[in-house]
Amino acid sequence: MKVFLLEDDFALNKIVTNSLKNRGFFVDTCFDGYKAVDMIMNTSYDFFILDLNVIGFDGHKILEIIRESNKETPVIIMSAQIDMENIKKSYALGCNDYIKKPFDFEELFLRIQYHIQKQNKTDKFLTILGNAYTFDMLEQNLYYKEKSIYLSIKEKLLMSLLVKNLNSITSIEMIHEYVWDSKEMEAVSMRSLIHKLKKKLKSGMIINFRGEGYKLIN
Repeated sequence: MKVFLLEDDFALNKIVTNSLKNRGFFVDTCFDGYKAVDMIMNTSYDFFILDLNVIGFDGHKILEIIRESNKETPVIIMSAQIDMENIKKSYALGCNDYIKKPFDFEELFLRIQYHIQKQNKTDKFLTILGNAYTFDMLEQNLYYKEKSIYLSIKEKLLMSLLVKNLNSITSIEMIHEYVWDSKEMEAVSMRSLIHKLKKKLKSGMIINFRGEGYKLIN
C-alpha cells in the first residue's frame, strides 16, 4: 500500500516514514507543497497524510488538489494547529481525519487502519483470491494455505493493484503509474514482473488482455 506523506519537520517526517515502512507500507515523502503537487499529479497513492503549514502550497491547498480528481482516497491531516477554524476547514475540504500534534505513532496507525477498513467496507484486510490464496492489503502479504509467499517490492505493489481491481482489467497505464511511479521503463520489465507473479499463483489467475492490461480473477 502506497502512502504519500507531506511533513516539513525533518525529524517527524523520518519517524513517521520509518514507522510506516516497518509496518509494510511503501512511503513517498516530501517537505514542501510545490514538490507535493508534482508528486501527487504523477503518481497514484492509497493514502495521504498532510501537514498544514509547509513551504509553498499549504496542506489545505494540497487537499483541494487531491479532491479535485480523487474523492475516495483517505486523507489524514496532522497539524499543530488545533483551532476550530483550521479543523472545520480541513473537513470542509474533504479530509477524513484530523490528528493533533504531538501524537503517538500508534494512534496514527490505528486511524490509518480504521480508514482502510472503512474504505474496503470490511473488518478484515484479507482478500480471498480463491485456489487457497489470500492477500493481506494492509501488510501486502500473499498467502497460500496460510503460508506466506515471498514477494519483491514491485511484486507487492503489482499484487496490491491487481487485488484492488479484482476481476476487472488493470490497465498498462495504471500499472506503470502505480508500480513505476510513471518513470521511464521498458515494456519487457512489466512483462517480466507479471511473469514472476504468475509463477507464484495458480495458472490462469492472471489473464493478459493484449494491449489493454491484466486481470486477476478469483
